[in-house]
Amino acid sequence: MALSGRALDIIIGGAGDRVFRCARRYADTLARTCPDRDIIYLPQGKRRRLKALLSTERTINLIGHSWGAADVSWAVDSARHPLGIIIGIDPVGKPGPWRACKPVSARALITVMGTGSENRLSDGNLTAKLGRRLGHDCPPVFARQDAVRIDAPYAHYDMTRMMQYAGPDGLSAQDWLLDTSLISEQSLRPTDT
Repeated sequence: MALSGRALDIIIGGAGDRVFRCARRYADTLARTCPDRDIIYLPQGKRRRLKALLSTERTINLIGHSWGAADVSWAVDSARHPLGIIIGIDPVGKPGPWRACKPVSARALITVMGTGSENRLSDGNLTAKLGRRLGHDCPPVFARQDAVRIDAPYAHYDMTRMMQYAGPDGLSAQDWLLDTSLISEQSLRPTDT
């Protein structure tokens, strides 16, 4: 399927974003600094709106922070055409069994884990521990072996710095999102999880 128009970046905040506005601030800053990009912010849980956005004939990039990554995982299962970049920022999920993620067709899959301040008592780190990440409570798309993994030395609510932290290859999740020359149409072939 040939997709038309500019890519659409959908940034989904976690459950705490209504108070802490981590993803909302990142989306607003990205929109100001990159006026040539189409950016939409969604709070976690707005799956009906997300489903409508997924039906557009455009390349869609999905970025989910915290429990917003659960909505990204749902979107990966629901997408009818290949996605662009899929990014999970300190992804967590509600406890309980996940259905198996269908094969992923995307240009790149990035998982950024906040590893800093894990022992410090804070709302963000407690939230992350409640839906602990790389186990059955992690949205399955972000636990895949073919995901680019970046361990960022920041606390759970520090989304902007996690997006900008360079991984082992010298690239940040934000680099992957903004520089389409880093990826090709065949970067991540559909495979089983």
